[in-house]
Amino acid sequence: MLETLRLIFKEHMEYLKQIPGLALTDIRKDVRGAGFGWIWLFVKPAIYILVFWFALEIGLRAGKTTGGDGPFMLWLAAGLFPWFFMQTMINTGSNVYSRYSYLVNKLHFPVSVISTFYTLAQLLVNMALVGIVVVVCLVTGLNRSIYLLQVPVIYLVMFLFWTLFSLMTSPLSALSKDFANLMKVLSTPLFWLSGIIFNVRGLDIPILQTILAFDPVASFATAFRDAIYYQQWVWESPDLYLPFVFVFALTAVCALYFFHRTRKDIADVL
Repeated sequence: MLETLRLIFKEHMEYLKQIPGLALTDIRKDVRGAGFGWIWLFVKPAIYILVFWFALEIGLRAGKTTGGDGPFMLWLAAGLFPWFFMQTMINTGSNVYSRYSYLVNKLHFPVSVISTFYTLAQLLVNMALVGIVVVVCLVTGLNRSIYLLQVPVIYLVMFLFWTLFSLMTSPLSALSKDFANLMKVLSTPLFWLSGIIFNVRGLDIPILQTILAFDPVASFATAFRDAIYYQQWVWESPDLYLPFVFVFALTAVCALYFFHRTRKDIADVL
């Protein structure tokens, strides 16, 4: 496994300068040919936020269940915007080798780097979305605090974790279409069960809080809300975040193991 880690590190060092450019190229690929171009990257999330805000606060009167005194729209955005990134990584990031099969088959591009630049591309778009939320907070005086300094750190951890997640799942998706379909199916239940539209701390059943502490989607959504909405440090809730450390380490080990076992077969399968 150490040999595989050294190989991945070597491939990334060789393509270190190309990774940002490849990430930007991937973003341009998604908006190419559209009249409004880059605007579409922000229109869909904005519509989602407005629809969920109307359904939850106006329709279901859920605005008072957040456990904080900030506006419900801010609480919603702090959970939904990171989810858009995580949803993309679960759906497409888990099968990124099929998306870029020509790099693997025709150009013999190092497959470990594909997961990295794709994750970076999706993260840059999401950082712009959350950046808008942070700027609005600062301009309007909402949650103007030092706790916002946690946001870049959370993004760094997100980048590392979801790159490892892609590195772990993409080889399996390339070898098994059933596994790829399973990843796509998991997206919907993870959204409804991972605290994206409800307050994890508000659950009255302790065992559910413990289970959700091992859910990385719930961990990241809660971390963003702690930094942006609740104004507290993530280490103030070790019961919610220490299990994530275990999940992170397990994901890293599994990513190295599966990548080592499948790396030579990916090109033949694709």
